[in-house]
Parts: sequence; C-alpha cells; structure tokens
Amino acid sequence: MHLLANRIFIPLLALLLAALHTPPISLAFFTQSPSPPPYADKIKSFMETQMHRYKIPGAALAIVRNGEVEYLAGFGVANVKGEPVTPDTPFLLASVSKSFTALGLMQLVEAGLLSLDDPVQKHLPWFQVAGEQGEPLTIAHLLYQTSGFSEIEGVRATLRPDSPDALETAVRELRAGALKFKPGEGWEYSNLNYDVLGLLIQQVSGQSYESYIQKNIFDPLGMTHSYTSLSEARANGAASGYYPFFGIPLVYDNRMPYSRATLPSAGLWSSVSDLSRYLIAHLNQGQYGEAMLLSAESAAQLHQTGYEWEPGSGYAMGWTRVKDFLGRDLLDTLTTDLKNYEHLPLVFHGGDCVNYFATLFFLPEQDFGVALLMNSNDPLVASAQDGFAWDVTLIANGGEAQYFPAWEENFLVQNSRWVFSLVVLLLVGEMVWSYRKWRDIRRDIRRGTDPAEPSRRTMLLHVVIPLAIDLALVIYLFLKLLPDNAVDLQIVLWDVPDVGLLLVAALLLSLAWGALRTMLFLTFFRFNLVKMSLK
Repeated sequence: MHLLANRIFIPLLALLLAALHTPPISLAFFTQSPSPPPYADKIKSFMETQMHRYKIPGAALAIVRNGEVEYLAGFGVANVKGEPVTPDTPFLLASVSKSFTALGLMQLVEAGLLSLDDPVQKHLPWFQVAGEQGEPLTIAHLLYQTSGFSEIEGVRATLRPDSPDALETAVRELRAGALKFKPGEGWEYSNLNYDVLGLLIQQVSGQSYESYIQKNIFDPLGMTHSYTSLSEARANGAASGYYPFFGIPLVYDNRMPYSRATLPSAGLWSSVSDLSRYLIAHLNQGQYGEAMLLSAESAAQLHQTGYEWEPGSGYAMGWTRVKDFLGRDLLDTLTTDLKNYEHLPLVFHGGDCVNYFATLFFLPEQDFGVALLMNSNDPLVASAQDGFAWDVTLIANGGEAQYFPAWEENFLVQNSRWVFSLVVLLLVGEMVWSYRKWRDIRRDIRRGTDPAEPSRRTMLLHVVIPLAIDLALVIYLFLKLLPDNAVDLQIVLWDVPDVGLLLVAALLLSLAWGALRTMLFLTFFRFNLVKMSLK
C-alpha cells in the first residue's frame, strides 16, 4: 500500500499543489536578433498561437542560415516567478542529447581509440549482451539503433534511481537475453543504445562522460549555457518544466524522472543560443569559427544513414535523415522558396520528456537550421509539436504556416484524457447501480419478500456481459494499447500522469464493480437455492 501511494497518490498531490502556485501563462517576447528578419512578425504570431493552443508556458527559437545566426528569440515564461524565457535559457534536450554522444564517439574514432566495427566487449570486457548465437554487439549497432535493445526498456531506464555511478550500474545490469532480434538484422529505437555509447566514451577517454562532453564539445563551441547535470542547469537559470495536467500547465520539476543512467541518451541541457553554434558546426563540416570538432569526412558520416526504412530515409548517428523535407507532392502545393530546390534532404532529431520538448533540425543543402526548445510537453500530441519546426522553416523561407496537426498518434491516444475520463464516469455509474441493486436484493431477502426470480437474460445483461466488458477493457489496455505505444502503467504514471491516474482509476473501478456484481450474482443464486429448498 505504501508503494502504491508513492507511485500514484503522491504524484497527484504534487500536481494539485503545483496548480495552486502556477501563474497564468504570459506570452512575453524576448529577442536577441541584431536586425530582425522580414519574417520575424510571422514567427512571433505563429509561436504565440501554438503556445496558446497547446498550453506551453515558454519556448525559445534559433534559426541559422549560411553560417550565421539569423533569428534568436524567447517566448513566454521560464518559471512560476514569471521570469521571461530568453535565447540563453537552458532547457532539457531529452533525446537530442544522442547527437552529442554520437559526435563525442566519432571524435574518439577519428583519434584512433576505437572503431565502429569494434565489439562493445573489446572496450567493456564484462559486457555480456549478445545475440542468441553469440553474435557480438558492435559500436555501429548501437549508433544506428540496430542492436536489438527494445524501446520500452530504454524508456524504463529513465526511471532508474540517480547516483554518481548510475550509468555504469545500468549498463552492467543489461543481460544476455535483453535483445529482441539478432544484432544488425532489425531496427528499434532505444535509449539503451546511447547509454552504452556514453559509457564507452567514459571508458575509452579515461574521463567522465560529463567532462568529455564539456571539454570536447561545449567548451570549443563556446556553449556557455549548456550543462551535463540537472543540478548545474537549475543553478544557472534552467526553465522549469511544465506538464499539461488535464490541459492546465503545472510545474512538474519535483517529480521529473532524471538519472545519470540515461545522461548520454536523454540528459543534456542547452539553450537555443548555444544550439545555434552547434547547428552551424554540423552545417559547416564540423567546424565553428576556429573550433574544428571533426574532419569534414567524419562530420558527413554522422549524418549518413546506417539503417534505412526506405531509400534515402533512415537513422544516422544520433540523427534521423529523410530524403525530402515535407515530401515533394506536398511542398509543390505550398508557396515557399523551398519549391525551387530539386532535392531537400532533412536531418533532424526530437527530444521529449514529461515536461520538456526539443527539436533540432537542418537542411544541409540549403545551409539552414532550426533549434526549438519548450518547457512543456504533451506526449498525446507530440507529432503536432514536431510540426512547429516544419512550420517555422516554411515561414523563414517565404511561406505560410500550415499548423500541422498531430499525425502520428491515433484518435484514442490524442483524446485519451477525455476518453478515459468518460470510461471512469461510466464505471462509477455502473458501480453505483450495482451497489444499489445488490442492496435492494439483500433488503428483500432480509424482509422475506419475493424479488423477481432472475432469468438467464437478467444474468446475461447484468453479470456476464459487464464482466466480459471489464475483462476486454483490461486486456485492451494492458495487452494492446500500452504495448503498442512502448509503455507500461508505471511509465504512463510518470510521463503522462493524468492519463495514468485515469487508467488506475478504471482498473480499480473495474475490480470493484466486478466484486459487486459477483456479490449480486451470489445473492441471486442463494435466493434461488432457498426458494427451491422450500418448494
């Protein structure tokens, strides 16, 4: 019972208390652009509209083009004090962190300290994970997400307790049976791949992962508002993270899952002013100013797919690459300068945590990039939030925003707050009806009155069919809906807490209602036996 309280009721209490201290969203605007580009007003209008629609307290945006920062701005508030978001405000990058880990690893490859074809075990002798026939996991398998690690186990890793040695502990606990398929013979996105890579960086470089990233990426690029720990980021003005609890943005910092175990895959922090430098380095063959992070050849290799799900589109090293921005058929229907380009390959990666959302995005052929950070996330419409960077790109290239809707999540996922609220209300109503019916029958038996004898139809309608519906609901939730979305109930309670609480309520009500119906059935049965014995 104590564990149940910790996992369910304490998060709910924390959210309700946060609601009492959360001010209304303010859409203040802060810009550092030296001379605002012609599209600046359109960008401002678009961001204000989307932030209002999706209940996002704060966001920051950078646009780079031709090796220069073209646009830098902050929108809304960073915290409950109402402090404005600026381009220097740090946000959690979540899975955008993977591109930093990939870059760090390629630096070690270029230094001759390891090879992409090296088995992980060559550098971590105690590492026991392998394919069913003993096929070794290589560094390339991890980089391209073809190792066989599962997505759901990667998400569960974010819930691990934090400690100074959490990263190594997490990797050491990976077991030989952890793979879903033979290494190299499939693809599945998993944080575990990049957590192992982070430990490899630590092992091969002889310094902590944090120190390596700071000294070899942040410092050379002058990324002075980027951090490798939660405590350091918060001490330097990081934006508070909000969660839209039933549409009300509430600060979720105290319950936010964060562990050094997933630092290389999901734990770095940065600002859009710093990410503009990082984007320019990626667009400029690994170089920013005098800083050379990688050779041109290695930088290009970072962005080339190692696994393709269709020709020209697939997963690269901490990046996703698609052969055409928006697709030629759609692009040709829009008014935008991008129509003039025959090829528009896109390289990007998103990141989402329970209370932060990030997108890093560039068109290499056009020398154009976007960094967008937000201090709120709604996992139920994450693909719509992905669309913000696409719309910003259209606006910055002579077009109009399309306000892309959520396209990846199905109707049930997008509307699960209201669907499961309705389910809970129906279950409450049915439970009340069952209780009243059971109470009436018990009363009649005690009084010796003769309630109507239950027919097969009565049993079918009030016991068998509802029981079947209960079982179908539980089976659908736990064997279909949650697995299809690579989550379990514990993950939902952390990452989508309002929906998680509704699922728990539905489960408990189903059990309670089922118990009441069983009592009703037994009462009917007992009454019939009594009647038969008296005849």
